[in-house]
Amino acid sequence: MAAQRKTVEEVVKILGVTPRTLHYYEEMGLIPACERTAGGHRLYDEETMEKLAHILRLKEYLGYSLHEIRTVIDAEDELERLRVTYHSSVDDKERRLALTAFSQEVEKILATIDDKMERLATMRTTFAERLGRAQDLLAGKKV
Repeated sequence: MAAQRKTVEEVVKILGVTPRTLHYYEEMGLIPACERTAGGHRLYDEETMEKLAHILRLKEYLGYSLHEIRTVIDAEDELERLRVTYHSSVDDKERRLALTAFSQEVEKILATIDDKMERLATMRTTFAERLGRAQDLLAGKKV
């Protein structure tokens, strides 16, 4: 039994995105080109739905830009490729190279996350200071 595919309308309802967003993500290559009905209507499989949900989490919850999302997705694809290489190889040298490349890729992802967290912490500090000054003024303190 084949997995049920979702129409644009169903995806929009489930994920809360616009049809234009779906088309744009496909144009950008963030999601693969989807299957189409004989009438040309797009159909999204479960894997693409999961990828869309992942993109939305990166964007909405973590504040990633589309450029940052592209970087993360490319890195995740590379990690998967390296994982497959590692597990399918019997050559110790090839496995070691794959593991080294995997480690380097994860280090880059962690550096990106650390950079984002540092920028957010700086932004938070700035706003906390503003809040403190506003509260001092409300309390009648001179700032």
